[in-house]
Amino acid sequence: MAYTAFLVGILASALASALPFQPSALQNDIGTAEILPGSYFIEFHSEPATRAGEREHAEFFQQAKAAGVGMYTRNTFNRLFNGVAIDLPNTRHLEQLAELPAVKRTWPMQMRTRSVAIPSSNVSPNLMFAHQHTGVERAHAELGLDGTGIKVGVIDTGVDYMHPDLGGCWKTPGCPFQYGSDFVGNGYDSVATPHPEPGPDPRDTCDGHGTHVTGIIAAKGLKVRGVAPGVTLGAYRIFGCPGNGTGQAADDVILKALEAAHADRMDVINMSFGGGSGWSEDPLSVAAERLVRDGIVMVASTGNDGANGLYSSGSPGLGVGVINVASFENWKITSLSIDLVGSHKNISIVHSSPGNSKFRFIFETPAEVVAPTDSAGSIEGCAPYDTDHTGQILLIKRGNCTFVDKAERAQEAGAIGVMVYNNEPDLMSPTSVSPNVTISLVVIKADDGQAILSELNYGKVTASATNHTMSVDNPAGGQISQFSSWGPDPELRLAPAVGAPGGNIFSTFPLALGSYTSLSGTSMASPYVTGMVALILQARSKNISVEEVRQLILESAHPIPDRNNTELLSPLRQGSGMANIWDSLASQATVEPSQLSLNYTVISNTTSGPSSTKNKKSVAEAPG
Repeated sequence: MAYTAFLVGILASALASALPFQPSALQNDIGTAEILPGSYFIEFHSEPATRAGEREHAEFFQQAKAAGVGMYTRNTFNRLFNGVAIDLPNTRHLEQLAELPAVKRTWPMQMRTRSVAIPSSNVSPNLMFAHQHTGVERAHAELGLDGTGIKVGVIDTGVDYMHPDLGGCWKTPGCPFQYGSDFVGNGYDSVATPHPEPGPDPRDTCDGHGTHVTGIIAAKGLKVRGVAPGVTLGAYRIFGCPGNGTGQAADDVILKALEAAHADRMDVINMSFGGGSGWSEDPLSVAAERLVRDGIVMVASTGNDGANGLYSSGSPGLGVGVINVASFENWKITSLSIDLVGSHKNISIVHSSPGNSKFRFIFETPAEVVAPTDSAGSIEGCAPYDTDHTGQILLIKRGNCTFVDKAERAQEAGAIGVMVYNNEPDLMSPTSVSPNVTISLVVIKADDGQAILSELNYGKVTASATNHTMSVDNPAGGQISQFSSWGPDPELRLAPAVGAPGGNIFSTFPLALGSYTSLSGTSMASPYVTGMVALILQARSKNISVEEVRQLILESAHPIPDRNNTELLSPLRQGSGMANIWDSLASQATVEPSQLSLNYTVISNTTSGPSSTKNKKSVAEAPG
C-alpha cells in the first residue's frame, strides 16, 4: 500500500521561519547553474542501451531533417542516457524538435564548476588527524582495510599521476592508475573554447583540483595518506586548464566521461563538481541514477552555495540513490609558518594563499618586511606606489580592491612578496590569482598584521618562510562549513545525505604547483566518503548492494549540534551527520528507509511503515 506523510505543509512552514530562506535561491530554478546558449540535450522515450533507443536515434535525425531543422550534433548517448546533445543555430527550432514523435523532452545544456569554495594553500589541517575522528584510522590499523581490489573513478580535472604519493606511474603493472583518459584537452572551456580535444592522457599539471581530490581518496605518502590508499584508480578529465574562460565543463562532456567510467566497470565514482539543476530528472542526475541501478556507488559534492539558503544543493548529487555529501570543518590546522624577526621580539604566524598560485611564499633567506603607503596615502595598496620596494615583502591591509590589484601594485614597485592582513579576526583565503602576478601573495590574521606593525615601530623586521610547520586548533573544528549548501531538493527530498571533513583539507597537488596544498569545499568532503565506500566494499568483498552501502554510511553517521551546542543542526544542512566508517563497519542492522524527507512517499505491498533489517554480520566490533 502507499502512505504519505501529511505534515508536509506544516513542516515546510516551520522550516521557512527557522531556516535561512533567500529568494535568489528560487528565482533561478536551477540554482547556480549557467546555461550554454544554443546548446541542448534532446531526450528520447526509450531506456538507453535498447534496440528501441537505437531506432529513436535514427528516427530523430530523419524527422529533424524532414522538418528543415539545422543543427550540429555535439554528442550521441545510448548507454546511460538515451538522447543527443546538439547546437541549434536558430533556437526557435527547439519547439519544432520538442514536438517530434521521438522526443520525450528537451533540456538546456548546463555548465558545471569544480566545487571548491576556499583555496587556502599552506593552511593545512592534518588529514591524519581527521582520520581519528571519522574512524578511518581504526579501520586501517585494526582491520587492515585500505580499499585493495576496489575500482574508483574520479571525474574531475585529471590528475598528476606522477606525484610520488599517488604512485608516480600511469597504467603500468602494479600502478594504481589503470583506467581513464582526457575528454577535453588543456585548452578546453565550455564557452571560450567549446570544442574538446580528447586524448588518452588525463595528466593535470595546470589545475590541481583532481589531484587534490584523488589524494584524499588514495594518497599513500608520509605527508598525505588517503582514506583508501590501496584502491585501483580511473582518472577521467572533464576540465581544461584555468584561465581559458569560464573554467566550466558542459554536461555532455561530463556525460561522456560517466559513460567511460561505466564501461570500465568502476565500483564507485566520485563527482566533485556541481552548479547545475536542482532537479533529479536532469540528464546528469538521470545518468547517475542509472549508474546506481547498475551497481555502481555514486558519491557527489552537495555544492558550495550555503549563502544562498534553502534549495541550494544541485545535481548530479540529487540523482536518486546518489550519496550527496556536505562539508564539515577539520579539527586541527597544521600550517607552514612565516617566521618574523624584529628588534623587539620574534614571532611565527600562519598564513593562507591561493590554491592555484605557482609562486609559493618561500623565502629561505630572510627578506625585509615594510608597510608603505601607496600614492593615495593608503595602507591598502590599491594605488601605485611612488617608492621603490625592490627585494622587499609588503605588508598591506585588506580592503577596497582585490587581492590581485594589491599584488600587481606591489609587483610594479619591485616587491618579491605580499602579506595582506585581514580586516576581520579569522584567517581567510584569497581567491585565485591572476596570471599577471608573478610574486607570492598570502593572507594573515588581523592580530598578526597588527603585531608586525607594532614591531616595525621598533625598527627593522625580516621574514623567512621554509617548510617549518606549526599546529593550531581550529575553533570551528567538527562544525558544518559555512559554504556547504542547504537542501532540500525542489521536490522536498532530503539533501544532503551525509557529511565529511571538507573544510581546509591538506592533500596532494601537481608537482609543478608545489606538490601539496590545502583546499576547502564540498569537493573535498565527497572523496572522503568515496574512500569510505571503498573500505566497505573491500570489507564485504563487494558482496553488498549499492543501497546497503548507502544505508551503512548514512545510518552510522553522527548528528552534529549547531555552533551554540544547544540543538542538533538541521538535517537540511548536515544530512545524517558526520560519516564514521568504523561505526558503518560495526553496524549490526539497517533501517529502511534510511532517511525521511518532507516529501516522503513510500510504495510497498508488504509494509505500512519503516522497517529494520539485521545485517548478516558485522565487520568490526565496536562498543555501543
